[in-house]
Amino acid sequence: MTPSRNIARARAGRRRPWWTSLSDEALLDVPLAKLGLTIAGSRLEPLLARLGRELERAGIRRFRPHAWLSTGWFTPHGMTGFAIPFYAAHPRLVVLERRMIGYAEGGDAMGCMRILRHEAGHAIDNAYRLHRRASWRSHFGPFGEPYRSTYRPRGDRAQFVENIGHGYATSHPCEDWAETFAVWLAPGSRWRTRYAGLPALRKLCYVNELVHEIRDLPPVVHVRERVDPLAEQRATLREYYARKGTKLGRARLRGEFLR
Repeated sequence: MTPSRNIARARAGRRRPWWTSLSDEALLDVPLAKLGLTIAGSRLEPLLARLGRELERAGIRRFRPHAWLSTGWFTPHGMTGFAIPFYAAHPRLVVLERRMIGYAEGGDAMGCMRILRHEAGHAIDNAYRLHRRASWRSHFGPFGEPYRSTYRPRGDRAQFVENIGHGYATSHPCEDWAETFAVWLAPGSRWRTRYAGLPALRKLCYVNELVHEIRDLPPVVHVRERVDPLAEQRATLREYYARKGTKLGRARLRGEFLR
């Protein structure tokens, strides 16, 4: 083995988190804050770089959302960045998430990109206060509509795009916007052909026109605050999954989906 390969292997060994050698049962007792995860150097870093390139190609030149690790996917109201669930940063934790919950939302690269585009849509909406426009409300509905933690897909699905799945765009006007933005942004989505003749095409055309309008404008809001960052999460993985499993079970009993 050449010296350069020895150095590369040594560096890779130093980057390996200490908990990767634990059994699943032992890992479940590790506090989230002690996982020591960061986006930098993780599998998420190139995906976020890809998102940036997609935004650049789409003409969005003056704004980039920031991202941080937390316990779920979310964009806080008024914030110009979004949280990514901690498990998405490491393949071992993706496997554990699937074992404990049954699936890992955004655990694969393609699924992760779909959600990154969605959350970028929320961040851009906040950055340019798009939901305050009458034209936005006429396409997606009132932003102030009550926002529940669970939802049932609505029946008029032809009026909505499908990105994340489970009719998520039907759950709230702001989710309708974010899902529509994500489909519009995705390279090769061929949204004009895919939604030709459907009411959802009107919304996609509106996103196209609106982004063209704001593409060279600086954001009105630029808040880089991080809400509920992973480093402040004192619960263990076992406690995290107990809470998450309870919420998921209640939603399933009602025939609903978690947001």
